Amino acid sequence: MERYTFIAEYRGGTYTSQYDVENLEDGLKLWAENLDLKYFSKSKKEKIIAETKDRDLFPVELDGIKNTWCASYLRGKFELLLNIVKTAID
Repeated sequence: MERYTFIAEYRGGTYTSQYDVENLEDGLKLWAENLDLKYFSKSKKEKIIAETKDRDLFPVELDGIKNTWCASYLRGKFELLLNIVKTAID
């Protein structure tokens, strides 16, 4: 198992969560499915879930920094910037 920390910036807030999963793809899926409707409308959450399934929008590894990725969702008026760090490896 691997542990990934997800740090999302959206509309002036920073939202952090962690998941122990087999790989980044599984972690991204869990992250999107567990977005709190207190901060994201149902339609925004559904859009983010759909965008995380799009291979063209999959997080990209940051140059020169190991085990870190970045992605952007909901491009437009309120963009969600997602940074991901692999924080533990079993």
